[in-house]
Amino acid sequence: MSTAAALAAPRRSARTAARKSAAVPHSALDAMLDAVYETHRRFRQGAFGEPCPTCHVPAGELCLARRSVHAARRKAHRDRLAQTDPAPLARPVGARRTVPAASLPAGREGVL
Repeated sequence: MSTAAALAAPRRSARTAARKSAAVPHSALDAMLDAVYETHRRFRQGAFGEPCPTCHVPAGELCLARRSVHAARRKAHRDRLAQTDPAPLARPVGARRTVPAASLPAGREGVL
């Protein structure tokens, strides 16, 4: 490999490289973030299921701070999740379903 070919490559500044690497314009990112927050607010998912202790909005409402969820609201959501135990599975994943013998038909008349 010749060094002339490596030296002939155009050099770009870090700012130019960063600008070209951003595939999504800021206006599209803002719209996507607004849509995500609106969906979470509407269905009371995540931190939006808790009332905000900082700005005192009820559950299901956006915080008064634009494009952010207050840290106290996120902490309240994490605390509530830590207090609730996950529902146990009825049977382990992949286990065969068993039917009590008493519920099976007796004899061959119940078999198709």
